[in-house]
Amino acid sequence: MRKASLSNAPRIAIIGCGAIAESYHLPAIAKHPSVLDRLVLVDTDEARAQEVASKFDVHNYVCDYHEVLGQVDGAIVAVPHRLHYPISMDFLMKGVHVLCEKPLAESSLEAKELVAQAKKSGVTISVNNTRRLFPAYSRVKELILNQTIGDLVSIKYVDGEIFQWPTASGFYFKKSSPTGVLLDRGAHGLDTICWWLGGKPKVVSSENDSFGGVEGVALLRLEHDGCSVKIKLSWLSKLQNTYRIVGELGMIEGGIEEWARVTIAYESGRTERIKLSSKERVYNDFGNKIVANFIDVVSKGARPLVPASEVILSIELIEECYRTARRFRMPWYEALEVLDGN
Repeated sequence: MRKASLSNAPRIAIIGCGAIAESYHLPAIAKHPSVLDRLVLVDTDEARAQEVASKFDVHNYVCDYHEVLGQVDGAIVAVPHRLHYPISMDFLMKGVHVLCEKPLAESSLEAKELVAQAKKSGVTISVNNTRRLFPAYSRVKELILNQTIGDLVSIKYVDGEIFQWPTASGFYFKKSSPTGVLLDRGAHGLDTICWWLGGKPKVVSSENDSFGGVEGVALLRLEHDGCSVKIKLSWLSKLQNTYRIVGELGMIEGGIEEWARVTIAYESGRTERIKLSSKERVYNDFGNKIVANFIDVVSKGARPLVPASEVILSIELIEECYRTARRFRMPWYEALEVLDGN
């Protein structure tokens, strides 16, 4: 594995100075002053790059990422989804480690090519699928693997908030490529399901509210080894934001972003509430963890927390859900609320 070419702190570039870089990556890098001192910001909007550089006391910024290709040891790719693949590929081909925002790519073919190129170049590509770091989610995976609640019968995963992300470019709502709630929140949710199940479920049905534009609500029905899976995603309203996993011997429940608690309800009537040890107190603490790991990957040859190869199945699943998607029957909202109660 290629390590940093310098004896001191690695030189890292952040590609894209939008909301995710400003609220997530840069505060995390600021905890590593020697890395911050050598950081390079890249954004096609020079005024934006200058503004963010000034806010975080970053000395170097450029408007074209080609200027830093081969000049840095690591690149954090935080640009619109459609640019994840070409920009990540350019850095990988130059032997630069990459940490890419989710989703890794818009197609499974692109994702596989990125993983293959990283291997060829002797570097790494990791992805910011943060929920994989949640202790509760890891415990759920263990409980499923150990058959604590027996063979799985069903999974219901509901994840929805009113879209309020302070996007700098507004790319989420430009229909140059699929960029709706399925690719956004689904990149976390479907990856979680594939990870928990240890495989890719089969798509039974995929429905959304799109009339040719970006979808704001999606309802997916999947199946895996006799277990039925229902996933509801929304940008239009705050939902219950919970998961429920039913097995022959009991049920596992938790909140989508409750990373230190999970509940098991057994058929016998006994309830076990598990509180897990976690140093993270707020969600952005996981950003600190991802970035710190990436710095170690670049400078010390550490293993990525979430290697890109591990999210390919979920990208394939998202791809299949888009390919087979149908519009909700009208009136779609009322019908969906009834379905959600099932």
